Amino acid sequence: MNRNLNNSLEIHFNFFCRSYISLENKESPIVFRIIFRGERKDVFTGIYCQKKFWMKKERLVNLIHPAATEINKQLRKILAAAESNFQKLKFSGEEFSLDDLIRLMKCKTPPPQTIQEYMVLKDAEQKKRIGIEITHTTWYKYKRTINYLSEFLLQKTGNKNIPVSRIDLDFIKSFFMFLRKEKKNCHNSATALMCCLKSILLPAVKNRVIKVSPFDQYVMKREPVVREFLELHEIKQLENLKDLNPELTLKRDAFIFACFTGLPYGDLKKLSRIHIQEDNDGSFNIKHSRLKTGVLSIIPLLPPAEKILLKYSPTEDFRDFNWEIPSNAKFNEGLKKLAKLAGIVKPVFVHLGRHTFATTVTLSNNVSLESVSKMLGHTSMKHTQIYAKVVAAKVKSEMKGVRDFFS
Repeated sequence: MNRNLNNSLEIHFNFFCRSYISLENKESPIVFRIIFRGERKDVFTGIYCQKKFWMKKERLVNLIHPAATEINKQLRKILAAAESNFQKLKFSGEEFSLDDLIRLMKCKTPPPQTIQEYMVLKDAEQKKRIGIEITHTTWYKYKRTINYLSEFLLQKTGNKNIPVSRIDLDFIKSFFMFLRKEKKNCHNSATALMCCLKSILLPAVKNRVIKVSPFDQYVMKREPVVREFLELHEIKQLENLKDLNPELTLKRDAFIFACFTGLPYGDLKKLSRIHIQEDNDGSFNIKHSRLKTGVLSIIPLLPPAEKILLKYSPTEDFRDFNWEIPSNAKFNEGLKKLAKLAGIVKPVFVHLGRHTFATTVTLSNNVSLESVSKMLGHTSMKHTQIYAKVVAAKVKSEMKGVRDFFS
């Protein structure tokens, strides 16, 4: 290799044969040495040759070696990659170390450099996980984050794509305000989307394309919210609706089923006969691992829930039920119509059934917090305690009238 290996005054590249290490066939490893700002690192190339074939001055293998042409070709590739990666780091405008250069050299595929590339990768990754590790709703949350981010970039920079290395704390704060003010997301929804953004950027942080994670200095904290739920008389108002078309009837029945089982949309949609198991005493339980958390959930099947399933069964066995749960969006659209027809003023949506099961159906009827947590498939009791606070607030509100009466 008859060429000067000095890329610049800042860095020096060199190959040498480490002859004091020798294999049984007397071959020694060829090492790639890099000296940068007074620091030296040796990188093993994975190539070997006998000392007698190594030309120290040319830093090449002598052509009398039978594999010299291929070995020298590989050495030139290593040098070219090192020079190219050094130039990338040098002109990135950011500080970098010798370790950063070596890390970049060892990557089979250089890590993506732009935010758009990371968004595309995350979207593809999440699509593969739908129905296996995540729900469709979770994927949609990431999709919203990506769409909002593209819109934000266009508004902020005039371009939907920027180097991911430019994302800093100010960028993160500005995006959060964009979600709140421009897109009208509530605090907790915006926080959830920011968590998605953090996940999207995590590979860039790991690959040190982003040197310091902007989220290290950014606190994401959810605000406490009041969980709405239906009272028993409101469930009755839905049950008593007459002359509904088959589409609205199914949405009404599936929602009431959720009120008596606590199943969220994803688990409700995938429910089948295999999830309903009979105990020795003749009672039935829904036993399934929650799609969102993987936690085993065991829910005793209450008579109103059995009655609904029987309505959709072609046999006398309610476990033979057959229904097609609509998409989440269409489901919620139908529930809005049903609420209006039933004279219910509070917003009714699929997940409200889960809140209703936790409060009106169970906790309000003295079911223990531990049992409710198990039925809901929560990973932590703190999630279930939210519903307990709702019930406590309801009792306090109702007792206010009694207190005023005896004052």
